[in-house]
Amino acid sequence: MTNQAVAFDMDGTLLNNQRQILPETIAVIEKIKAKGIKVVLVTGRHHSVIYPYYYQLGLDAPVVCCNGTYLYDFKQQQAFYANPIDKPQATSLLKQVNEFGIHTLIYTDSMMCYEVLDDHLQGLFGWIDSLPTFLRPKIYQVDSFQDVIEQSSAIYKFATSSHDIPALKAFSVAVEARGDLECEWSWINRADVALKGNTKGNGLEKWSKLTGIPLANMVAFGDSYNDISMLERCGLGIAMGNADVAVQQKADRVIGHNNEPSLATVLTELFL
Repeated sequence: MTNQAVAFDMDGTLLNNQRQILPETIAVIEKIKAKGIKVVLVTGRHHSVIYPYYYQLGLDAPVVCCNGTYLYDFKQQQAFYANPIDKPQATSLLKQVNEFGIHTLIYTDSMMCYEVLDDHLQGLFGWIDSLPTFLRPKIYQVDSFQDVIEQSSAIYKFATSSHDIPALKAFSVAVEARGDLECEWSWINRADVALKGNTKGNGLEKWSKLTGIPLANMVAFGDSYNDISMLERCGLGIAMGNADVAVQQKADRVIGHNNEPSLATVLTELFL
């Protein structure tokens, strides 16, 4: 196998627990880019919250957003291969969110929005405030999700969460029983809801077709349940040491923790 590209999940993988890329990782990525290796970010994030890291690393390849719901090209400022939720689906999903008392954000083509601030969002705003003004993504508080649904051109996903894990699991069971939507778990208390079939693995396959780099020639790194689809489909799937055992068992290899320079060590071994 000739490694031509490396795909990174972000939270818990490329990023440490302070939402930062370790300097050792940045240095090695610069070296592998100089050798012509493509670097692609594959994440549950909205493109606006990916951009600060895309800019920091000086990347040029499209990114895979919202667990494969769409690809985004920052140079063209355009989404590709988008597979959004339609408005009737979003309206009925919102009713389920309210029935189960689950917190959510809604990701649209133009923004991320919320009705109620929670602790996870407070942490995210702390990170946003640390950025230079020109890199700060906009996350809006809205009075009505239903108005957002009606006014948006595309609804990519609902990012649901709850500290009441049984309620969140019951919600996810009810959502998947519909048959048209699917939950991708980014952690034990967070489940992203999007159109069925939107996974990181499928999103990376679209990226593969766009760039002409076969999945077999890619190395993928991840740490969570929503990373399994790409870890299994790339030529080499590598799980982080902080990943759940269920994720590690699906990988070809397990390395160290995301707070350690594990990525830099393995990237050097594989590419330099």
